[in-house]
Amino acid sequence: MDIIYRTAKLKDYQGVNKILTESLKLHAEALPSMFDEEIAVMSFEQYQATLYYATVDIIVAEYRNQIIGASVVELKYNPPTKANPFSYTAYIQYFGIKKGFHNYGIGKGLFHATKKWAIQKDASDLQLTVWSFNKKAMAFYQSLGLTSLSYLMSTKL
Repeated sequence: MDIIYRTAKLKDYQGVNKILTESLKLHAEALPSMFDEEIAVMSFEQYQATLYYATVDIIVAEYRNQIIGASVVELKYNPPTKANPFSYTAYIQYFGIKKGFHNYGIGKGLFHATKKWAIQKDASDLQLTVWSFNKKAMAFYQSLGLTSLSYLMSTKL
């Protein structure tokens, strides 16, 4: 497969939103109290604004003029330390590959394109959140060398 990894453009909204909606559906099925698959992940206005922020980008995987993967990544400022007075973390807000294109190395390629973006932005590290129900995603990210930094815990009130 000849996959192109690039920064999203305005015309990519529908394709990107389809990828994000697939991910939302998976999360809504597992955690219906936290996710609602009826609500769009990103409105067109939010998408448009995202493309113009200097600290956020959407990296897409494209195959035969079709968006088959998307990674929404943002730079977040880190509080200063003695060892590192100024740094950013690149944080992946959304990451997904279209159904039917899993297990072809596209996710790995998209992750590496996202990592390259973070390096070019001088980020000190790359982070993301994986929900505990999503064992497949955890295994995927661990295979790419990511490790757990913390555990978010919850209780119903």
